[in-house]
Amino acid sequence: MITIAILNLKGGVGKTTISMNLGAALSRLGKKVLLVDMDSQNDLTQNLGLNPATTKGVEFLITNDIPLKMLLEKYDENLHFIPSGKKLKELELSLSKLYKKKPKSNYLLKYMFNQYHLDYDYVIFDCANTTGLLNFNVLTLVKNVFIPVQCHMLGLRGSKRTLFFVNKIEALYNSGLRIAGIIPAMYDARNSLSGRVIKEMEKTYDGLVLNTKIRVNVSLAESPAFGKTIFDYKPHSRGAQDFHDLANEVLVMFEEIY
Repeated sequence: MITIAILNLKGGVGKTTISMNLGAALSRLGKKVLLVDMDSQNDLTQNLGLNPATTKGVEFLITNDIPLKMLLEKYDENLHFIPSGKKLKELELSLSKLYKKKPKSNYLLKYMFNQYHLDYDYVIFDCANTTGLLNFNVLTLVKNVFIPVQCHMLGLRGSKRTLFFVNKIEALYNSGLRIAGIIPAMYDARNSLSGRVIKEMEKTYDGLVLNTKIRVNVSLAESPAFGKTIFDYKPHSRGAQDFHDLANEVLVMFEEIY
């Protein structure tokens, strides 16, 4: 089972869009995928058609109040997800207070997941844009981090802070953690700045920048309003093609590693 965090400490870079549609693309290629909403803004949960105000989600798994199988939601046969509810924000605040007394509170999610035998090829965590205890919990569990980076200079600068945070967790808590790749997002071929930023990315993150670029596409922005992935909303759009290509690139990457 391959565990992935989609993370950037800068907001508005498309983390949820990438989590949801990369998971959907992998599932369409025959992989069994579990998505986990770890952001207290609940965007993934809402994008997949659930109301966080009436949903019991991952917060109850972390506190060991509800078994994992009772929290699972099915998008389709190969794509399942664990939503987040309104109490995730409360849990995030209580974890911060608990950490002062019990530093191992950053391992709670790992403890819970290790109790279950999960029959998935990929587990993808949609992360918040914070250095809080929820992200600590994700990064002590997963082995791979993908960082989406907007194709403009501010996005590139913000990614460096994320890289530092991941390296800190790797050094202190999870020696198996690694940056699996940088995903260029919101790429606009008509804008020369996008091309310059891509070159700067490749210079800064030598060997880590994926070949697939997620282009600016209105269908990607529209699909969450219908509770659908891009493949069910506009299967022939540029967004669907980009995520199909991204999933294939990810599959090849992990086949070479494992």
